[in-house]
Amino acid sequence: MTSHWLLYLLAATGCQAVFALFYWLLLAPLSTFGWNRTYLLSALLLSAALPLLALPTAWAPLVWPSSPVVPTLALPPWQLATYRTAPTEVATQTGVPWLLLALATYWLGVAYQAWRLARSLAWLYLLSRQHPRTRLGRGWLVQLPEPSQPAFSFGKYVFLSPAHAQLSPAEYAQLVQHEQVHGAQHHSLDLLLAEVVGCFFWFNGLVPYLRQQLRTVHEYLADAAVTRAAGSRVAYGRLLLKLAAGPAPTSLVHPFSTRQVALRIRMLTTPPSSPMKKLRFLLVIPVAVLAWIGAAAVSPTPSVAAVGLSTAVPTPSSSAQSRIGTISWQGNKFLSAAQLNEALDLRPGDPYDSTVVEAKLGAWADSRTITSRYMDHGYLFFSIKPVAKPQPNGTTDLLFILNEGPTAQINNITVKGNHKVPTATILQLVPLHHGELFSRAKLLASQRALAESGLFDPTKIGINPQPTPDTGLVNIEYVVVEK
Repeated sequence: MTSHWLLYLLAATGCQAVFALFYWLLLAPLSTFGWNRTYLLSALLLSAALPLLALPTAWAPLVWPSSPVVPTLALPPWQLATYRTAPTEVATQTGVPWLLLALATYWLGVAYQAWRLARSLAWLYLLSRQHPRTRLGRGWLVQLPEPSQPAFSFGKYVFLSPAHAQLSPAEYAQLVQHEQVHGAQHHSLDLLLAEVVGCFFWFNGLVPYLRQQLRTVHEYLADAAVTRAAGSRVAYGRLLLKLAAGPAPTSLVHPFSTRQVALRIRMLTTPPSSPMKKLRFLLVIPVAVLAWIGAAAVSPTPSVAAVGLSTAVPTPSSSAQSRIGTISWQGNKFLSAAQLNEALDLRPGDPYDSTVVEAKLGAWADSRTITSRYMDHGYLFFSIKPVAKPQPNGTTDLLFILNEGPTAQINNITVKGNHKVPTATILQLVPLHHGELFSRAKLLASQRALAESGLFDPTKIGINPQPTPDTGLVNIEYVVVEK
């Protein structure tokens, strides 16, 4: 889950980079402010959503051209987990969990950004309640006490200071109208969306770029609305210069005049972009598709990667769009389908993840797995082949083909490395005996018994099963190092 979330963040960041680069190269110079606003909002939303969308089945080869075919799952290898004493076990589990540290750092950053956003909203709420306000159309005009405060707006609230009362009636009306345009066109909701996206992608410097471009487009839209109504761009430009101010008190508000005054005045005198230039927006479609495919290349949920590979387990996926359909068994005689389903511990409707399936099938040290249940009862030559069949409805049907094979009997048991301890004494310690059925559980118990006897180095005990499938026999060799 941790790695999946980090992969999602990586994919979404890549999408943001594609959208930001496209805007910077082709769209930012255009005087198509309404279209620019729509693009910037879509870029913020699509960059977060595209990595979550599964690609159509026919597109899978574009992303996973060499999906590996795994015809048989080899279960299990002939290595046994080395028995270790408790202190050594603890020492082997003290590695630094880098993924968890990265995820913890990420969520700390999200919490900090969310706190900043909440603090700004609380400051605006208190500002609107603590100072005199009068009805202004459908909104409110809040009178601030500090003359140095710039004019700004948030939602239906327009904030002005005593200094703005010194403007001429025409200038004052233009100032108020500008801020009302922001409220009427719901620009504050745009900024709230950008801030929320910024909370989750605080580490990506391209999100502030997209947010700042969105704020700039808002100002262009408000400027255009005021000058269109007043009919005089020169007088409005003088007003912008007169009220030129520093940074806004918070990134959530729309200050009337900022350090981008020169750019806004230039846009006032720029004629609308020609229809041919507006055709650039059609390039958004292939750009979005490329971003989608690129996100899928690193997405943790390529549920369609294994379409047509009937003998392969698809790339691991835990997405809700890739769930288990049906589960069926073939070739089983020793265990019934109900017993196999119980051991598999997966049900139709569960998220499909090939790594989980492998763990359920073949964990040697877990007595509950299917492989362990067979090998505890002599089926040393048992094998299982999972077949994954993706369905059109997005689910994956699982078929497990079993080859139980014959049971294996213990033949010769030998010991190597003992010089002081007699072989007969060692054979009395272990629960495996000549003529019995092979047992994985007894093999592990033998290793544990030798380690706990105090006679041998517990970290250097080896057990080597030597099967001969033609005869159905298996020799067991113990290798010890005496203390």
